Amino acid sequence: MVNDKKAREKLVRISDPKDVDTINDKLDSLGLSNDLQRNMFLDAFPKQYSMLYNAGCLILPFFRQKGSLLHPETLSSLNGFASIWCCIENILLAAASEGIFGVTRIPMSEESAHIKAVVGHPDDYVMPCYIALGYPANDTSRTKQNDLSVDAKIHLNCW
Repeated sequence: MVNDKKAREKLVRISDPKDVDTINDKLDSLGLSNDLQRNMFLDAFPKQYSMLYNAGCLILPFFRQKGSLLHPETLSSLNGFASIWCCIENILLAAASEGIFGVTRIPMSEESAHIKAVVGHPDDYVMPCYIALGYPANDTSRTKQNDLSVDAKIHLNCW
């Protein structure tokens, strides 16, 4: 957990978008062309930095990964990865049961080296996401997202 504001600023500073052009360059590199998605990210990136910095609680979950996560020797080599996401889900569910909002943010590729430099974790540990917990601001706005049909996503008895 990172409670100290100076340590938190040093940790999340790399995720602070500098301007709209920087965010648009990142979205272009990700191949996002859908206007709704782009608008969502243009709104979300600055909020994410603020959320990580100002959250009531910032948790950095780690798991130990022996060998390559992207090229595991066996399916069992992914047990740590699967287990940490179960832990993350349980943290979010426990927070929600207490009326606390919880969100995750997966670090972009360039952030992993920065996190290691700041935290100093061992080489065989991986941080899959930040977990920010807190109460939402009263004036929080929501960006329009794609409308999805539950019936189109849930399949019963056959695809």
